[in-house]
Amino acid sequence: MSLSKVWIVIVLLVVVGCERAEESPTDTKAYNGTIAMVDAEAREVHVEVPDEGTMELAFTDTTQVLKNFLEVPFDSLNTDRKVRVEVVETGNQPTPTTVTLLE
Repeated sequence: MSLSKVWIVIVLLVVVGCERAEESPTDTKAYNGTIAMVDAEAREVHVEVPDEGTMELAFTDTTQVLKNFLEVPFDSLNTDRKVRVEVVETGNQPTPTTVTLLE
């Protein structure tokens, strides 16, 4: 393979890699707050976040609840519990990926 063909392959790989990076999901953000409400039936929690207000978070099948780095059931969530929530911003509704119980 000639040197010019090698450069073409490298440039194509860089271009394809950049396009895939732009297709990645939206921003992931993390917030610390206190659980204000838990709706076990709807699998939804409301978290009071200082300077942000109340976040309504609807859990998905892939949302994890963690305590000491171990996954625990959804029923481990209760009001007045301090949590760290990692969310993916999808449109106007943040989707929780991980809820970590603090303290």
